[in-house]
Amino acid sequence: MGRPSLCDPHNIKLRNIIDMGLTFSAMIRLFKKETKGKLHERIMEDAKKIFDAKSIEDFNSIHSIFCKWGVENVLLAERKKNEKVIKKEGPASYGQIAKTFDVVMKVVIYYSRLPDFETSEKILPWLNPAVDTQMMKMLKKHYKKQNPLLIKNISPWPITVEEVCEVKYQQIQDLVRKFINDEHNGDIIPVQFDDIYWNQLNR
Repeated sequence: MGRPSLCDPHNIKLRNIIDMGLTFSAMIRLFKKETKGKLHERIMEDAKKIFDAKSIEDFNSIHSIFCKWGVENVLLAERKKNEKVIKKEGPASYGQIAKTFDVVMKVVIYYSRLPDFETSEKILPWLNPAVDTQMMKMLKKHYKKQNPLLIKNISPWPITVEEVCEVKYQQIQDLVRKFINDEHNGDIIPVQFDDIYWNQLNR
């Protein structure tokens, strides 16, 4: 009889890398302690589905289903300042769940090249950059001058990731891809945009 999957070194490696990705995302600290375990297990399941995805449509479907699950199952922890509650616990936003998942997938697939090099190369162009405050601010500033209508279409423009709903998340991802075509001639992929501009904007 074979050993249980929990002892499988591939599973252990994936689990540990997901742990790293969750820490790297800086989002995990916002979530209520009781929901963190559920979040980790669901990412484990969906990472394997993404490894088996045949197309960007498959990827987007898995991504969307995960984010909707997260909004219903992951809670933000209560926040206090000077012993006073400044924000009550409540459901995470679509943007917060998507950012968490996008950063973890970046660590798993882009940095760690799981499940193998060939599969990761296929998936890489599908990965989304993590939506964050600085990135949204930069895109708004850029297109407010270049193409104001694009910014007007995403109204009101979100200031924080917490304000990003499903529709605005997709609009921002489309804007990132437009920016890559406009400013980089399509020579980078969205997950590389994430690295390049995160470093620039957070200096």
